Amino acid sequence: MKSALVITLILCLFQAKAQQKLTATSEIVRYEIRPGKADSLREYSSEKRVALVIGNKNYAISPLTNPEHDASDMSDVLRRTGFDVETVVNGTYLEMRDAVKRFAEKIKDGGVGLFYYSGHGVQVDGDNYMIPIDAVLEEKSDVASRCVRVSAVLNYMEASKNRLNILILDACRSNPFKAFTRSGEKGMAREDAPTGSIIAFSTAPGRTASDGTGRNGIYTAKLIKYMNVPGLSIEQVLKNVRREVMEESKNQQVPWENTALVGDFYFTLN
Repeated sequence: MKSALVITLILCLFQAKAQQKLTATSEIVRYEIRPGKADSLREYSSEKRVALVIGNKNYAISPLTNPEHDASDMSDVLRRTGFDVETVVNGTYLEMRDAVKRFAEKIKDGGVGLFYYSGHGVQVDGDNYMIPIDAVLEEKSDVASRCVRVSAVLNYMEASKNRLNILILDACRSNPFKAFTRSGEKGMAREDAPTGSIIAFSTAPGRTASDGTGRNGIYTAKLIKYMNVPGLSIEQVLKNVRREVMEESKNQQVPWENTALVGDFYFTLN
């Protein structure tokens, strides 16, 4: 009889301890629950968004077909999705440089910064440059002083300390300045993304992209299409763009990204 009573008391104590442990564990989990997607979307809908869009078409050497339309259409979709947009079309070196400086000042206020460029680009000794329409490039040493370095834009973005930065380069056309670049330097070189940013190229490093035969280049056309789709994260947008560009180009053009994002971003919320 006494043995049965002892066993009963032991079982009661064990159940009480187990219940306490379960309650404590439940309380810890409860505090670790993060806001749901709906809460995140409401938060993102009110944050500041700033964009600089540049499209260079009218080059003296090897003019392009689409960048002017690319810049105009990209600016339109960005404005519809809440961005304060500055657009530069057929920018000279001074116009591009000054626009980048204005952009750098604006993104210091926080939120999201986006830089988009469509036009000729060149890599020299592993550095990427965007080529203004007035650039006269006779020697390799001319590039650094007459073109806009991509890493300079990234440095401004990183220094801003804002929540998230996006850099999009549709600048991997065939190099019109082959006289002073090495034979292996096709397209653009790899760029490392600073923390909190994503870099999107129209094609993989060292490869060239099509200018397209329609109103927009292949890459920008697909990008605009999916930026307008509600509820797609930027990663989902770029994945869909890559799939369709590969299909249309028969795998000759494979868009590429380098990302160090630590937060979510949606172009179109609803």
